[in-house]
Amino acid sequence: MRNFIFRTIIIFHCVLVTTGFGQNSVKDDQGIYIMCEKMPELIGGMDGLQKKIRYPLQAKSLGVQGVVYVQSIINEKGKIEDPKVVKKLGAGCDEEALRVLKKSKFKPGYDKGKPVKVRFTLPIFFRL
Repeated sequence: MRNFIFRTIIIFHCVLVTTGFGQNSVKDDQGIYIMCEKMPELIGGMDGLQKKIRYPLQAKSLGVQGVVYVQSIINEKGKIEDPKVVKKLGAGCDEEALRVLKKSKFKPGYDKGKPVKVRFTLPIFFRL
């Protein structure tokens, strides 16, 4: 009987973990989610975002390549708030990454079935 109860508990735990009910949401000190049940989605995906990039002339002439990390808050309506560069590359790439981020559209993140503000970081690649 004990073995049956133990197996039942293990199976129930596995079902909870694999269906996502066990996932924890995490908020920062400002009450903005860093992790939620359904994270925001970039409409058009990363490929669509990368196609919008106009390689800066200064970066092209200097042969600058790399990644710029941009961060923003995606609000309950999927709008971008407080965009900023968190890892710079220089030569005009940082400004271009922010320009492309500001023109992007998102589906909002959800927690417990309700749309929430989520802090979101994206890598934007610059390759010649």
